[in-house]
Amino acid sequence: MDEFSASLALRHTSGLGPRTWKRLLSHYGDALSAVSDSSLWTARGLVSARVQTEFVRGGWREKAEDEQRRARNFGFPAVFFGDRAYPDFLREIPDPPLFLYYLGDLSLLSRPCVAVVGSRGATRYGVDMAESISAFLSASGICVVSGFAQGIDRAAHQGALRGVGGTIAVLGTGLDLVYPASNSDLWKQVAAHGLIVSEFAPGTRPEGINFPHRNRIVSGLSLGVLVVEGALGSGSLITANLALAQNRDVFALPGPANLKTHQGCHQLIRQGACLVQSGEDILQELQPRLGALCAPEAPVPEPRTREPEDPEQRIVHRLLEGGETLHIDTLARQTGWAANKVSSTLLFMELQGLVRQLPGMYYVLAT
Repeated sequence: MDEFSASLALRHTSGLGPRTWKRLLSHYGDALSAVSDSSLWTARGLVSARVQTEFVRGGWREKAEDEQRRARNFGFPAVFFGDRAYPDFLREIPDPPLFLYYLGDLSLLSRPCVAVVGSRGATRYGVDMAESISAFLSASGICVVSGFAQGIDRAAHQGALRGVGGTIAVLGTGLDLVYPASNSDLWKQVAAHGLIVSEFAPGTRPEGINFPHRNRIVSGLSLGVLVVEGALGSGSLITANLALAQNRDVFALPGPANLKTHQGCHQLIRQGACLVQSGEDILQELQPRLGALCAPEAPVPEPRTREPEDPEQRIVHRLLEGGETLHIDTLARQTGWAANKVSSTLLFMELQGLVRQLPGMYYVLAT
């Protein structure tokens, strides 16, 4: 048995759900270690005697072997709870997935992420705002997460693909199914330049019960969730509520008061969600969390002219010395770095108050 088959054994055991998976994996570190010690689960206070008996009985075997066969036939790789590549933010939620099947650039899981969600039947205003805000976030080095639906989700992915931050699509189906089919063009772009993930087995159809499970991953991967457009009781508000339960920030975009698809956003704002009108508003609100991710122990440099300790930030600092105002493309040429490296370095420096971004993606040292 390997980590994949052990994870499938846990997944297909009656009475074992995500909260219990987390308890087992937090104790043992990975699924294989947990399964190897299954006879002592109850003695260690991890599961009930009934669930331990059910696992040892092996009723999970047929379904687990069938899923493993299908996954290997398609060639889908997976990232597991115990892997270093599994994102810490997702690991911390109350009910994390055992693993995620994926297509694309797995390194995006290590980026700071913001979820952008909303109505499938969005207005042109909502679609345009979702795309422009996502493009700004991605240009700033933030990865945009969404659920690959039509409307706001599609616009969020498209906007994010224009920047260096990238995008992650979280599916409510198996990876073998492009749903909705109208997003087949977007699928190709995200698979080539972003990341597509799903916890569902190959062959899983788009059933309604799947999407709340998908939504907990959308919010779980993210520092915060922006609801661009959503009616009362919509899936977008479910995602916002999941975000609150996971201790994530919730943002909402106001819209016309007479449109039902904006009533959910207005309700969120009344309940305390942060009203935003631009990507800058989101970055400003997330600055403490982003700063902690960038340099949790770094003191605020004083005076501002003092060079940062990080060697890459020091290189950029020296290029901007003397009051120079440089475009991000100029900094990329002068450092010889890839665009995403320049963008992320500037983002972290901006969050620490070392540089300021001027209109048109120009940068100057903060005073």
